[in-house]
Amino acid sequence: MNYLNKSAIILTLLLFSTLTLFSQEITEENYLKADKEIWDEYELKMDNLSKIFELHPDKKDSLLAVANELEANTDKKNREAAIKYAAVPSGLKRLYMLRLNIPKDTLRYVFNSLPEEMQKSEYGKSILSHIKSNQIEEGDKYYNFKATDSDGNEFTLANLKGKNVLLLYGGLSCVQEEGRDFLNTYSSTVDKQKFSVVVFYSCANLEELRQLGSEYDLDFIFISDFLGDHSPFKIRYGAQATPTCFFIDEEGTVIIKSTGLPEIELNKLKSKLI
Repeated sequence: MNYLNKSAIILTLLLFSTLTLFSQEITEENYLKADKEIWDEYELKMDNLSKIFELHPDKKDSLLAVANELEANTDKKNREAAIKYAAVPSGLKRLYMLRLNIPKDTLRYVFNSLPEEMQKSEYGKSILSHIKSNQIEEGDKYYNFKATDSDGNEFTLANLKGKNVLLLYGGLSCVQEEGRDFLNTYSSTVDKQKFSVVVFYSCANLEELRQLGSEYDLDFIFISDFLGDHSPFKIRYGAQATPTCFFIDEEGTVIIKSTGLPEIELNKLKSKLI
């Protein structure tokens, strides 16, 4: 048995005991209270670190290490709270949002422990779909989902067969102006017959998608399936953080999967696109 399997089993056993111990306390009100306490504590400690840094900028490296540890501990508490309170709506939604950072064996156990109505809820069904499907990773062939572009036309990745595609899950605001300028320059200096940028947004409707498309003066393809968190794209591509980026080559193989904009990797590929 390898280390990862052992870790997953140990984590699962710990979570089993947690769920059993606190089952009588599982309410929506208690989850919202616990969630608020987690993030209030995080913000307070980060604020204190910022104040210390202002007084002692020479301690940057050590303070950064403390901040990283604080973030890791907060993420752990966030996952534990989502698992503990998965039987209430907000807890189940958070569990789905954190699905990529929780072993599937643990998710399956939690799902099987849920009341039937929660299993059949939209987030319950999406968690089960995540568990049952293989998420796209580097080296995999692309998943050909259906969507609609900002002009209202049907879109599939197969429409771009034979081209290199940079597929982004949202995030144009996250990469800020510098990142958008990079993408714009990159796209405008390569052969448009060989390369396209496609940006998937979790929009509620076509009007919202059009507004997002017009917000930036970029010659990209803006798409959505209007299914929000329950999009097959999000589930199959394992996309949650924005931007999550996928570079798909002309053969349809995902050769880059990255949280954040992979500028260095993209620049290395640029010569083949000119």
